[in-house]
Amino acid sequence: MKNPKTYFGKVLASSLIFGLVLMFAISSCDADIEVEQTIEDINSETPVITSFSPTSVDVLGLIEVEGEFLQFVDKAFIGGTECIIYSRIGANKIVLQVTTDNPSGQITLQNELFLDDNSEEPVVFEATSAETLTVTFPDPEFSTATLPDETIVNQTVAIEGSNLSTVTSVTFGGVDATIEFQDNSAVVVSTPNIPKDIGEAGVDVVVNYITSAGEQSQTIANGYVIIVPLPEISSRPRIMHLDSEVLLSGSDLNLTTQVILSDGVAGDGVNDGAADVIATITEVEATSLKFVIPNTTPTGLYDISLVDADGNSNVIEDVGYINGGYYEYYDFDDDDVSTVRDAKNDPAQVVLSVDSDEANQPRFAGATVPFGTTHLKIDYPAATTSTLAYIYGYESNGFSTPEQAAESAAMNDADGRFGGNPVLHYWVRLDGDDSRTKIYLGTASAQRRESNGELIDDTGGEWVLVAVELNGFMDSAANFAQFHLRLTAGSGGDDIPRSARYDWIIVTDKVLTEFGAVNYTPSSLTDETFWKDQG
Repeated sequence: MKNPKTYFGKVLASSLIFGLVLMFAISSCDADIEVEQTIEDINSETPVITSFSPTSVDVLGLIEVEGEFLQFVDKAFIGGTECIIYSRIGANKIVLQVTTDNPSGQITLQNELFLDDNSEEPVVFEATSAETLTVTFPDPEFSTATLPDETIVNQTVAIEGSNLSTVTSVTFGGVDATIEFQDNSAVVVSTPNIPKDIGEAGVDVVVNYITSAGEQSQTIANGYVIIVPLPEISSRPRIMHLDSEVLLSGSDLNLTTQVILSDGVAGDGVNDGAADVIATITEVEATSLKFVIPNTTPTGLYDISLVDADGNSNVIEDVGYINGGYYEYYDFDDDDVSTVRDAKNDPAQVVLSVDSDEANQPRFAGATVPFGTTHLKIDYPAATTSTLAYIYGYESNGFSTPEQAAESAAMNDADGRFGGNPVLHYWVRLDGDDSRTKIYLGTASAQRRESNGELIDDTGGEWVLVAVELNGFMDSAANFAQFHLRLTAGSGGDDIPRSARYDWIIVTDKVLTEFGAVNYTPSSLTDETFWKDQG
């Protein structure tokens, strides 16, 4: 006769197993994946430790643990403190790394399993070794013969020796140095920034390291000289504008403690006598620095001073800031000649190139440095009234970008960035008379006006920053979604060959008189002083 208790126990066990299998089957169905997980599968996720080696290891050393079902291990502990899972080698081997926090003790492996999506806490499957791992902390030895006597801030210093894996930090004059690399035979650090007078007087170099008794320190150099350089800029910003982050590139920029903007042109009426503007540094590294300018700063030219902790500064002169709506269509420091459409592809009619001669670059009014390094140059070997080159503000013939197209379409929006008053600006220099710029707001001849009067005259080797208010520039036929420029040599036969130069095609919400821009906006649709009538 069957024992009722034994029989009932078997029935209950079978029911529990069936319930678990059913639960996982339902969970698998919820995920639209057919997975059969048995009790044996679940049990197999409990790790088993059969052995480990070595049984004694230096701190930061590696231990190979052998056993079963080790592929499921999520966490590992030595002496009750979590260590690093260095690598998994199949189901039967896992490699652990001792940290500086691990004491000697048993090894514990854990796998955490959430039985279903509703479980708040995982079920923990755990195995602990029967034997104890001994963790040793060998004292480091330092070779000072290879240590230099001085370095520059941010320069790397290699500290050589043995047992250096226990090193936790290095200080110069009490200031922590960043550890760039570390192994058992070398620690490489970056020379930290400290006050100039302290660094030049010489400081102690101290190495801190971990031992079984806790952290210890050793001075490896006295009178170590740190040279503090000034932050250096490798590229100046082209323009700064409202609500934008300014990026500087260079070296030792992390020595900058303040970015100060001061009026770049004395007596020009822009910010004269006003307090310097303190910019907010948002991100800084040795090779890059970002800052934002207060939105109360007036439009104008500014000198940017990068100030270090000792009050010394490096200055970037004559950088323009625009306090208002701004969008840049073309800047030929960034855009090459391939962004301009050659309408003829015939060097007998037009030649497109870029000019990088510093003497030929445009400058803001009163500025001592060029605006940029490169501009567009168009040579006209022959006179013609037909279009020779296109500069697009919308996508056409594979030119322009979706972003430019979107900006053009929204340019005249009263609620947009220009408040319904878009002002086109562009640099132009004409070498010879009768080179013409045609502004199109659409593609039909009735949706254009072409330059006239002094805007087609030889500029005598000088650049003109042309400004044109586009709202009202044409009648209701204007289509801002197809804004572009067309360039031609005009109909005159004199002064052939001739050339025209262009740069910095932008739109703002006001005329940039602070930069020397000249307002060539016609007084009416029929005013042909500077622009011919439509068509």
